[in-house]
Amino acid sequence: MTVCVTAVWRGRDEERLATAAILADWALAIFVYRASQETQWGILMIDCAQCAVFLWIALRSPRYWPLPLAAFGLLELLTHLAHAADTTVSGWAYITAEMIWSYLLLFTVGYASWTAPRYAESTVEPTALPPGAIRR
Repeated sequence: MTVCVTAVWRGRDEERLATAAILADWALAIFVYRASQETQWGILMIDCAQCAVFLWIALRSPRYWPLPLAAFGLLELLTHLAHAADTTVSGWAYITAEMIWSYLLLFTVGYASWTAPRYAESTVEPTALPPGAIRR
């Protein structure tokens, strides 16, 4: 939740959208999660929507942080599909991998939110003309 508060407080629109996707994923996962070691198909569908949001952010953003964000979202999807393809993988390994990718998603959004004001300052164009410039 600290990352979400940081994204709302310091983040720009992209960080807030990524945070909204993560919060929506958490909220919807409460309703479709099943306490079993089988593949979580409901969560797979929610993660597909979340990954689509992350890919959209990555394709439209001038910053680099959405690229690992989309990659970690894709790794979540691939973990679901790998568990579905090979049922000999234990449920513990499956859930642990999903948790690792989720924490890396949060870390990426937290980093992006923390550095967003600095990025905004570096992209602001100066209001005064540089020395030697000619006004037309």
